[in-house]
Amino acid sequence: MEGGGELSVDGQAVRQMKPGEAFQVPAGVPHGVKNGNKTTRGVATYVVEKGKPLASPA
Repeated sequence: MEGGGELSVDGQAVRQMKPGEAFQVPAGVPHGVKNGNKTTRGVATYVVEKGKPLASPA
């Protein structure tokens, strides 16, 4: 939504994210975002199986 940075998804090349872009990460795949030179703000939607944890450490 605002700012930007580097998106890293296990098994894929690092890509530069810009405001307004969207991405999808398959379940169970380690991923992360590194801020650029401005604060980055975004919106996330998680789809989680009932009774399963939202996230687990990599």
